[in-house]
Amino acid sequence: MSIKTILVPLGGSAHDTQVLETALVVARRFDGHIAALHVMQRPQDAAPYMLESISKKLKDTVLREIENDAREQAAEVHAVFDAFCASNGIKPNQQGSGVTASWHEEFGVVSDSIVHHARVSDAVTIERPTLEGGSLRRTPAGRNLQAVLLGAGRPVVIVPPAWQAKRIENAAIGWNESLEASRALAMTIPWLTQMKSVSVIISEKRRAGVQSLVDYLGRHGIEAQVRLLDGGKGSVGEAMLSSCKEAGAELLVVGGFSHSRSRQLLFGGVTQHLLTHAEIVTVMVH
Repeated sequence: MSIKTILVPLGGSAHDTQVLETALVVARRFDGHIAALHVMQRPQDAAPYMLESISKKLKDTVLREIENDAREQAAEVHAVFDAFCASNGIKPNQQGSGVTASWHEEFGVVSDSIVHHARVSDAVTIERPTLEGGSLRRTPAGRNLQAVLLGAGRPVVIVPPAWQAKRIENAAIGWNESLEASRALAMTIPWLTQMKSVSVIISEKRRAGVQSLVDYLGRHGIEAQVRLLDGGKGSVGEAMLSSCKEAGAELLVVGGFSHSRSRQLLFGGVTQHLLTHAEIVTVMVH
């Protein structure tokens, strides 16, 4: 398996170029394709309750204005994409060898559209959301990330705000023997085989069974070092990030940790800590 299509949802954030540059690092590693996607909210979804109480003529006028505003924003985001391509010597929408890129924009429900495109991609690169009211889910970026994690079935490359895109050589795997961790591991083998060092981070109770994982990685040509979580380093999330720092890891591969499979509780516990405190790229699969 290789990583050939990297989906990059762009919403007009100040971090759009940063996320594109991170996707470019992945694309260069695999001679892949960057698929930039901008989803415009459908005018009828923008203010449904307000539109119910006005005349048809006024409603049509409001809908046109909303659509025009959406297209203007799309043009601004498209300009950012074009500038990124120009600065990196990429000709958009052209076929060929090496790194390629394409632009796509559409009206729709943002999270649904991202999931639709993610399912025919090999990975999704997205900016790390920020907390709002104590919850990641309350932000647009948080809702989109939740939708992709739960619905796409693809690795999600989460880029922290201060990350400077570069080729990553040292990785860590957060291993808890869960289905999600197993999926994350399988889907990132193409990355892990190219790393100079790989650390497997486990809790004390996983020590007895970790050798089978080490052997599995070894058959892929990956020589992994095992690191135990330090229970004195606070929460599991804090201990995991501390282990990454000690190992010099620049990439953390994890399953979508959760105490509950409920959508409402997905962004709790370890997951929320990683998404709000990780200063390295996190690849997450649910």
